[in-house]
Amino acid sequence: MRNVIISVCMIGLFLELSGLLWSLKKDNPSETFLALTEPPPRVIEHPLENGYLLLLGIAAPRGQDPIQTGYDIWLESDTRPTKTGFDFTKSGRSELRLPVAVDQVVPEWHASNPLEELQKKDALYRTSADRYRLLVTRYEQWLQMPFEDWGYAHQGTPRIEELLGAHRLYVAGGFTQQTASGLERLSLDLGKWRKVLRDARTLPLKIMATVMIEDDVQLLSGILSQDSVDRSVLARGLDLLQPLTPGEYSLRWPLQSHFTLAYIRNRAAELAPLPEPRIDWNPYESIAHSARLRSDAFQKVEHPPNRTALTASSQSQQTWNTYAAYYEAIITTADSVHSPLPKLQDIAKNSHRTFFERVANPLEFEPEWTPFSQRLVETDARLRLVSLQILMRKPTATATIPTRLAEVGSRYFDPFTGLPMLWSPTQRKLYSVGKDHLDDGGDPSFDISVPLPITTASTDHSR
Repeated sequence: MRNVIISVCMIGLFLELSGLLWSLKKDNPSETFLALTEPPPRVIEHPLENGYLLLLGIAAPRGQDPIQTGYDIWLESDTRPTKTGFDFTKSGRSELRLPVAVDQVVPEWHASNPLEELQKKDALYRTSADRYRLLVTRYEQWLQMPFEDWGYAHQGTPRIEELLGAHRLYVAGGFTQQTASGLERLSLDLGKWRKVLRDARTLPLKIMATVMIEDDVQLLSGILSQDSVDRSVLARGLDLLQPLTPGEYSLRWPLQSHFTLAYIRNRAAELAPLPEPRIDWNPYESIAHSARLRSDAFQKVEHPPNRTALTASSQSQQTWNTYAAYYEAIITTADSVHSPLPKLQDIAKNSHRTFFERVANPLEFEPEWTPFSQRLVETDARLRLVSLQILMRKPTATATIPTRLAEVGSRYFDPFTGLPMLWSPTQRKLYSVGKDHLDDGGDPSFDISVPLPITTASTDHSR
């Protein structure tokens, strides 16, 4: 028995030493690895001209330059990196935080008739508009600024709470005046966030953009759900609700940023672990909550340090070459909406890792990217559904709603299936099957739906 124990220990020691040797081995990086770690070109050279930094510093106290504050936060993340990224806890960085939940700032946003509620003299929105006027002013400034995501290969992201509150206050402020003013603000806001979605170089900002876009779309859907709708809304609505483009779907830069950051952090862990400051909130959990993702969604794609008994990291260059091939495969597949994302082990089969490398480092961690890919499809589905709220208002004497949904064109089909959207005559809802790809009759727990007014749906002769 004693000899067996000694043999097991010797084998374990051999594997640990092998892991150490391979971690130090100077393998050549693959072409895919080099391409993925190549940073994006920078267009904006002067920091104070970049709206991204204003997003970081938007909650700075009155009298302080929010762009300069954002720049200080961003610079500090290079000199003093932490696991949680940007440090908003220092004095002078977040004094204008929202002290209440975002839904309390503009409660009329989710009303059954949001336009009517916003235009009331005693609308609760008006109190918030006075209280958070400075935040809205800064948000308006951001809308007019050039924007470039400088979060690439940085740990951290802007706070979503103040941005979501300021965004709602800005758009709602237009509709309290008149419908035309509200549409102008909605158009500017939606257009800006779609550019952010297209140009985002980091995953959190990409997902944040989907939240803002869907928030605008939800308000527009509420307006279109009424029996009577202003003609200007119908005239401009389709232009605002175009389906997502390939550029907006693309995950290339966010995935490259994530891969590069994972590699940098893994190598840094060989020297010393990154400090983790005490915080009362998690920026990634906040974005995940707003995007209706699991609270640990971002954690599920974060590479943990691969530790052994003798060294902080046993991941060789060949291991990272394999991960590079995996990430490149995800990037390519994510551009095709109806294709499942590849599995790490399928890519690893074709790698050049030796037998001992496979034994010492079996690639146990596989990032869960599917929820983020599906999140983009959900945003596209909501854009198409609200477009159909407009298209289905066109009068017809004979065609049923299902027939019209089939004839409207593939650009308005369900992006989850490539088939026409569905219609529930009992609930009077148009709906997408959602990420489970199952027809649940418009159940909001599983499907994505929008209401269709009775006057609009009265042409349905399917019953």
